[in-house]
Amino acid sequence: MNAPAWRVWLVAALVIGWTLLTLRFVQRQDWVLALLCLLLLGSNAVTLWRLIKHGR
Repeated sequence: MNAPAWRVWLVAALVIGWTLLTLRFVQRQDWVLALLCLLLLGSNAVTLWRLIKHGR
């Protein structure tokens, strides 16, 4: 893996954070912010997958 370890941990923490925020906004039925958090979660999940899979 060519990516620095700190970057992988940072993106993993962001994925966890966006997941928690998404669940929180869904519980509060704030659908706009839940959708925004879900989009950011997806973006960071793809980045994490690329870092782990391809080492970019």
